[in-house]
Amino acid sequence: MEVNFNFIKNSSFSETFPTAEKIHKLYTIADYRDVITNSRLLLESLTKKIFKLENLNQYYQVPAGERRTLRNDTHYLRIELDYPLSIMDLFDEVRRMGNAAVHDSKIEPDQKQAWRCICDLHDILVFLINSYDSQDLYYLRPDIAMEAQTDEGHYYSRQNKQPKPIKLHDHQNAKAKQTEHSHKMPKNVKHYSSSKQDEALTQPETTEKQAPASKNWLRKIKDLFHH
Repeated sequence: MEVNFNFIKNSSFSETFPTAEKIHKLYTIADYRDVITNSRLLLESLTKKIFKLENLNQYYQVPAGERRTLRNDTHYLRIELDYPLSIMDLFDEVRRMGNAAVHDSKIEPDQKQAWRCICDLHDILVFLINSYDSQDLYYLRPDIAMEAQTDEGHYYSRQNKQPKPIKLHDHQNAKAKQTEHSHKMPKNVKHYSSSKQDEALTQPETTEKQAPASKNWLRKIKDLFHH
């Protein structure tokens, strides 16, 4: 399979093309360590550009005793952006491979590792260009192609993860409304079937109350004496 980075030339990420082309040439001459170290450098440039595109705070807070590194930058992107997890995993893989190639001279990267690094960069760039430039470029990995769909809303759209603060008076009003509604009894609604309605129409209602039986008995006795 032949991989090139010509698709970057006319994109909003065109400034990264010289480095990407250099990585490709290093691979052809089997300089696999430099392929991986330069891939990490390219990833760092992409991360800085994303910070600018998304208007993220490059001076974000880091844990005490730490400094802002590429690891912290990519972790911050995971929190702030809606990128697919598979894409962020590629960020981390290129970063880890690059760190190992730079800092551990005992490790001798092979062709397979260098090729994987190039494929990671390729799919990262495809995702970014598809998202920010509304393109429809192809991914090398089918699984990433399935997850990194960019036709709906684009993954780069940042969600507001900070919940709206609740003010004290808002909380009190909400509580008062809740209490007010709880005291109100629900209306009882009677439901009649058609048969009961028909029965009610055929039976006339009694308007006069019948006299008690004891009063009727006394009246009968009085009538006897009068006769």
